Amino acid sequence: MSIAPARRAALQVLHRVRERGSFGPETLDAVLRASGLSPRDTALATRLTYGVLQTLGTLDEAIDLFARVPSALEPGVRDALRLGAYEILFMRTPARAAVNEAVDAARRARPQAAGLANAVLRRISDEAEAFPWGDPATDDQALARVTGHPRWLVDRWIEELGRERASEALYADLEPAPLYLWANTFKASPVEILDALEADGAQPVADIPPGCIRAGDASSAVRGDAVKSGLAIVTDAAAQLAARVLGPHPGKKVVDVASGRGTKTAEIQAVSVAAGDPCDLYALDIHPFKADVLRRRMTDLRVPGVTALVGDATEIAAVEGAPAAGSVAAVLVDVPCSGLGSLRRRPEKRWRVTPEDIDRLAVLQATMLAQAATLVAVGGVVVYSTCTVSKTENADVIDAFLARAEGAFAVGDLTGAVPPEWRGDIGAQGYFQSIPRVGGPDGHFVALLTRVS
Repeated sequence: MSIAPARRAALQVLHRVRERGSFGPETLDAVLRASGLSPRDTALATRLTYGVLQTLGTLDEAIDLFARVPSALEPGVRDALRLGAYEILFMRTPARAAVNEAVDAARRARPQAAGLANAVLRRISDEAEAFPWGDPATDDQALARVTGHPRWLVDRWIEELGRERASEALYADLEPAPLYLWANTFKASPVEILDALEADGAQPVADIPPGCIRAGDASSAVRGDAVKSGLAIVTDAAAQLAARVLGPHPGKKVVDVASGRGTKTAEIQAVSVAAGDPCDLYALDIHPFKADVLRRRMTDLRVPGVTALVGDATEIAAVEGAPAAGSVAAVLVDVPCSGLGSLRRRPEKRWRVTPEDIDRLAVLQATMLAQAATLVAVGGVVVYSTCTVSKTENADVIDAFLARAEGAFAVGDLTGAVPPEWRGDIGAQGYFQSIPRVGGPDGHFVALLTRVS
């Protein structure tokens, strides 16, 4: 009963993610560090792990279709079946190899399950040629199967984005996400940063927006000295747009709401410094430990002029040290969101998020936006950003805020801050909404609001 090393590692990850509710990428990294796998087996284990977690619902649908009593399958046996079904349906691994390995894995989980596993996977193999059992171009359930998404999300994206754009995003979610970096010019010049990444073997290429770098070799980049030393910061290309839309505000008060570890905080300050002088930048987060991380990180990254604040963004007036209402030139509100724009980076997330989660988050987001807006002086700006593709969390939140603001705020023009190549993602309302694209950035939303009275 010998299971290939890559499959054994993938099964370990699947087991831990299921048992602990942990995240796939972090769990995979831990397993791989302890495994001693060859580069080839590491690549296969990564593909198997991400693939199974991404297509979990599709795999369970196939397993349940051919198992006599699906509810009786033990979790460890189901993990083995999922791995085998993924290889058969999505990788087109020869049936004999995929079935034999998965049967051995099922036998390890429960010796009596070998026959059942063999029967289920043989049936799946027999039907694999017709997968996804419908035409994805016209059959929404087949589209959900072949792209590994819950049907409710497929329906929602088709309704909100249109079928063509939704399909593009759905298929992109199955592909590896490119690795983008932000050049930290507080520590070195753009040329020096590119040279350092080149020395690490990252195969860097300057990309858009300005200051963004794409790493041709992601693994070399994240292991390299340039990233470890803070010369280059890992962050999606479209995520870098928010600081550019916020714009430079040298010498003025600026607030970064829900600042987390401070990646966008650093980007905001870089925009002001490039225009002449630092802004007086406040970074607010509800978690004290994140504020501590941000303080250390700003020092390490050599970012000047940042004051870390701890407090609840839904009650900004109660936050100790926060600027007074109406005294701020600009606020970035990078709200917690469902993360539907970056599902390929969180492979298990698409099967954990629910429509109810989205509705709950939209309430929080609306409250945070309304509170942040109180800080802004007349003529100042608010930038609202998310990493999701969800009208409920994005355009609906902005539209409702503008209705309540009764003319105090107006939608600003994003055109000058958005690279020409991305301007097609600016909708009729003036909001930027990218979608995940194969070989491109994630799905991000950015809206610019100007206080007019």
